[in-house]
Amino acid sequence: MLFTARDIAGGYGSIHIVKNISFDLDAGETLAVLGRNGMGKTTLLRTLIGLADRFAGEVKIDGKPLPARNPRPFAQLGVTFVPDDRGVFPRLTVAENIRLARLARQSAYAPSEADIDALFPDLKRRAGQPAGTLSGGQQQQLAIARALATGPRLLIVDELSQGLQPSIVEALAAALIAVTRHNRLALILVDQNPKLAMRICDKVMVMQRGEVVAAGPSAALGADERFLDLLIV
Repeated sequence: MLFTARDIAGGYGSIHIVKNISFDLDAGETLAVLGRNGMGKTTLLRTLIGLADRFAGEVKIDGKPLPARNPRPFAQLGVTFVPDDRGVFPRLTVAENIRLARLARQSAYAPSEADIDALFPDLKRRAGQPAGTLSGGQQQQLAIARALATGPRLLIVDELSQGLQPSIVEALAAALIAVTRHNRLALILVDQNPKLAMRICDKVMVMQRGEVVAAGPSAALGADERFLDLLIV
């Protein structure tokens, strides 16, 4: 099993936000984490990879337990995180952002330069443009392209579609579907658009007040009205 989380509790300092969360994810499997705003989705992601405090539970990659509050081992083992603020380097060009990401390459299966150009043709046209001058949608494309350039085994994306126009969202969704299937890339995705997330991911977890209240295959849960009620803001 590529990634295992057992009985995870996490938060910040003395503030406990998520608790009792367990799941497994193998190579090529994709998981959407859904729920209303403020239910602990982002804190869960950050707890899992050592960016928030883990108060209880265990995280393993390839069966190896990893420490809390230390993101370095996760990166070294092929976990790449795209935060909701995108995290691109604004003064570097698009090409320089991607080139820098390649220096952290963890896998021989990273998409080639030609692959990334094919996935994100708009970025190819803007290769010499400073990242800070891109639109929000273009910066999100660049953030995903940079993440893929590292050759991750597990990609974690927080709020893929937030504030983006539909055409950009569709391009991002198509890119993620293509690369996860072709490279057997594992994916954890948080997004406010449940239909989009379930189209990209084959498994889903729904969070309420820091706990998982529903989990299963996307196709099955998507047809359940009780599940959809959990996502109404």
